[in-house]
Amino acid sequence: MEIQKLNINLIRQDENQPRKIFDKAQIEDLAKSIKKFGLLQPILVKKIDNYYQIVAGERRYRACKTLNLEYVDVIVKDDENIAEIALIENIQRENLTPLEEAEAILSLKNAKNYTHEELSEILGKTRVYITNKLRILTADDTTKKMLQEDKISEGHARALLAEKDIDKRKKLAQKIISSGLSVRDVEKAVKSKKNKKDDTFDEDEQIIEMLEEKLATKVDIKRQSEEKGSIYIEFYSYEQLRDIIENIL
Repeated sequence: MEIQKLNINLIRQDENQPRKIFDKAQIEDLAKSIKKFGLLQPILVKKIDNYYQIVAGERRYRACKTLNLEYVDVIVKDDENIAEIALIENIQRENLTPLEEAEAILSLKNAKNYTHEELSEILGKTRVYITNKLRILTADDTTKKMLQEDKISEGHARALLAEKDIDKRKKLAQKIISSGLSVRDVEKAVKSKKNKKDDTFDEDEQIIEMLEEKLATKVDIKRQSEEKGSIYIEFYSYEQLRDIIENIL
């Protein structure tokens, strides 16, 4: 791969890249390092019309911009799999937030209809890791916002998902902040509420939790009687539907 100099004004950021939040202090530290030692790793870009879009290395690009550099080292890639390569590099190397990583994994999964097993091999993660990451995306907007703002941890977010009542979940989430509840505390709080319900409902909740863990999407059970009912599985794209079917079969 040939390294070449490119006018920084010809480079543009990728609006669809996984990382949405950049730590200003980290960018400043990186800028200091680049000023002292130079740009040790070129920015990976692809040519689009009359400009070049960043594939990997936006933090390096931002640091170079703060230094008012006119030219930077780049590697120009022209590959049909470039978007996939960029996602994999971001997931493996960038310090993404839990939500950013989950969304990046989902984008990679949808790119070529990868199964959870295939994603685990590509990213070097366990299948449970992949499933848990994608499960975060089924959370309500309030929980996602609190996670993105680092008010609760990823473990808290997953524990909150066991509470199916959204209003109760929001109250419990606020209690995490106000009372400093641990992940275990949240799990106990949700479990204690379940224990107050009848055995049939408790069994349904366990089945729902098991299915959501396996399918990485929202599941609901509607009973018409003790022995009769329906299972509802939500999906948001044809690709996700195919993955759900594959996980069931």
